Amino acid sequence: MKGCIYQKTDPVDIPQIETNVLTDVLFMPYGFEIYSLLTRWNPLNVKRPHMLPYNGKNALVVGLGPAGYTMSHYLLNEGFGVAGIDGLKLEPLPVALTGDANTLPLPIVDFNDLYEDLDKRILAGFGGVAEYGITVRWDKNFLKVIYLTLQRRQAFRAYGGVRFGGTITIDDAWNMGFDHICIASGAGKPTVIDIKNNLMRGIRKASDFLMALQLTGAAKSSSMANLQVRLPAGVIGGGLTAMDTATELMAYYPVQVEKILHRYDTLVAVYGEETVRKRYDKEETIILDEFLAHGKAIHAERLRAEAEGEQPDFQPLVEAWGGVTLFYRKGIVDAPAYRQNHEEIVKALEEGIALAEGMSPLSAHADEYGHLNAVDFEKLVSEDGRWKSSGQTINVPLRSLYVAAGTSPNTIYQSEYPDTFVMDKWFFQRHEPEFNNDGVNLIPMHDEAFPKLGKPAPLTSYQKDGKFISFYGDNHPVYAGNVVKAMSSAKNGYPYIVKLFEQQLASLNPAQQPERDAALKVLFNQLDANFKATIVAINRLTPTIIEVVVKAPLAAEKFHPGQFYRVQNYEAFAPTVEGSNLVAEGLALTGAEVDKEKGTISLIALEMGSSSRLCATWKVGDPLVIMGVTGAPTEIPTNETVLLLGGGLGNAVLFSIGKAMRAAGNRVIYFAGYKFAQDRFKVEDVEAAADLIIWSVDKGDGVQAIVPTRPQDKTFVGNILECMLAYATGELGEQPISLADVDHLIVIGSDRMMAAVKSARFDVLKPYLNKAHHAVGSINSPMQCMMKGICAQCMCKHVDPETGKETFVYSCYNQDQDLDKVDFPHLNARLRQNTVQEKLSNLWLDYLLLKQKETAE
Repeated sequence: MKGCIYQKTDPVDIPQIETNVLTDVLFMPYGFEIYSLLTRWNPLNVKRPHMLPYNGKNALVVGLGPAGYTMSHYLLNEGFGVAGIDGLKLEPLPVALTGDANTLPLPIVDFNDLYEDLDKRILAGFGGVAEYGITVRWDKNFLKVIYLTLQRRQAFRAYGGVRFGGTITIDDAWNMGFDHICIASGAGKPTVIDIKNNLMRGIRKASDFLMALQLTGAAKSSSMANLQVRLPAGVIGGGLTAMDTATELMAYYPVQVEKILHRYDTLVAVYGEETVRKRYDKEETIILDEFLAHGKAIHAERLRAEAEGEQPDFQPLVEAWGGVTLFYRKGIVDAPAYRQNHEEIVKALEEGIALAEGMSPLSAHADEYGHLNAVDFEKLVSEDGRWKSSGQTINVPLRSLYVAAGTSPNTIYQSEYPDTFVMDKWFFQRHEPEFNNDGVNLIPMHDEAFPKLGKPAPLTSYQKDGKFISFYGDNHPVYAGNVVKAMSSAKNGYPYIVKLFEQQLASLNPAQQPERDAALKVLFNQLDANFKATIVAINRLTPTIIEVVVKAPLAAEKFHPGQFYRVQNYEAFAPTVEGSNLVAEGLALTGAEVDKEKGTISLIALEMGSSSRLCATWKVGDPLVIMGVTGAPTEIPTNETVLLLGGGLGNAVLFSIGKAMRAAGNRVIYFAGYKFAQDRFKVEDVEAAADLIIWSVDKGDGVQAIVPTRPQDKTFVGNILECMLAYATGELGEQPISLADVDHLIVIGSDRMMAAVKSARFDVLKPYLNKAHHAVGSINSPMQCMMKGICAQCMCKHVDPETGKETFVYSCYNQDQDLDKVDFPHLNARLRQNTVQEKLSNLWLDYLLLKQKETAE
């Protein structure tokens, strides 16, 4: 801890004292109830000793991280109705704990009944960065305390899977009956550093790793999530996120290899070693054996420690395999982590993290399989207080590299709806309100953007019909940077919101309290109906394709052709089989068919990996998380000739796009490719999407051509390129729509198919596509959060064909990308990041479903 230089005593560890006091209170008999009471009644708070009754004013809190949940607490105590929304999945708490409109919550006598082991707890999603971005040294059971305390408030609701700007807009909020919006959506896009061969296989963003670890549950032995880490591992950065990433890597690696070993041994015993291993290619087999050898060493250490009554010590093993190194371009005393909380560095060193100072990354190198195996660093030295190049380049063997080089604020709403806010570079321009008899004037602030120096100034430039929008946490330049400042932003900012309504609240009639309470119930019922998603039908379309029809009115209302959703089931409701919880990772599924009047969305999934296969195990009536819409609407030209190419499941995406194209006066020629004829689905929808369809199936033994049902449509046996060439050359007969007339081309399918089309347009198809046309590919890059620039897993590399300049784009922000710029080999490599685990998980799911069936019988 830090202390005043004039003090002669040791500094006081205030965070540790606060934690001990909180823990002592919670573990008293009825300790949670005492704590909960004190959040609503605090006699030491002279200004607000007790929570006020509902005052008729409603606030929408966007983001339930540290700033959001703190703001919710203060506004509830001031009498506001609060609805908190978050783009992440929020797991529900048991009704017995929260209560509902008809029942009171059961009192919690012993906090042990709430307490969960951190490696077994349900990952609630609540808390934002406090859930996924802080090391497990912080007891995340405290998050459950906050979550439950808020959920017990009658004037509070929390909704997960709701994206501000996607599911709900500002105008929607006003129309629903909200009086104020608090934006606390946290940090946004991670910084992309300049390094040659950036984001090759083995290089990921720290936010991608932390979210996959702590939100999809990869760190739990019960999880089906896949997150592949190889050693030696490196982390680039000097902030708290870099420290958290390094310590979590050190802790996760033993969990990963031991889980792989357990599942491998079980599957070999059931199916035989040949069955398990034949799934892997040469490189994957090498990685698998690497993991198995390390898993055996970890397991042996666990058995040794158990026999001797000790805690296992995995640190020497992890270090022997290369360990985890933190690389920073300056000295560690210059690092943000040292300035903000140097104890984190001390703890990291204790856990075996190595520090490499004065190291600036230059380029990444690949092994023979295209996987990272080394990184070149420029060695910097300190001279006269400044860090300068030494002229030396150091090659460091690394199999994994995680980049934590800072983030920008999450102002994605402004990108989607330009001119909504006045900006101050990357942040919203902050304003201090000036209250007068005529209303409120917003005064832009340009003072020092630092706590206690700069004014809180929590209001954005937005001012419409007497309504305002405020912002907090990492969105705010004064309070960006860490959890403590985020919470401070809410504490310092909520009085401004109260002040905005001061005159109206002063005239409240206590006798009208029942009417106000009834109005709040109406609002919450409306939100429940709009935000909550429920399965209404599950249809088997083909042996490998499943349709899930979901009722989610607001998510359906916002859909435009080409956009998609993040789909997940809840851990709280998922079955557990053989110690594994059947929870799917986030799936990016398009709205194949959306009925906006009924509020239903048809989602179609190809059963390939374990998560997509879990869709078939869901039941009608199950709640789901349908986050979105996300992505961008497909550009719909008018009065042009449009060529659609769909491969397999990609055809599901083209239903709505083709219909919209025809409705806009375009002629549509549609090449629909499948592996087998029986893979076709929704034939009527495909036909409605095109004036002319050329059906094709891949060649193979016993393959039969698809028989068209419309006279103008054609059929072919061969791949999609062969099909296009056959049509163009006249092999298929008359050409009602010539390829020479095509103005616009949209390709949706596997990365290999899209890469082949990209190349063929300048080769075998060039003589026939002789009109200048715009070619777009719907990019199926790896995705996780899908909230448009948060986790960065979906980053896709582009190379300008003329200049060779490299850029990275977020596929979840816009999935439709210039086909000629997409680096498809790079995309394919990123899609292979977790294949060793994914293939094992797929066979593990076979085993689990077999066990589940045996139990049911």
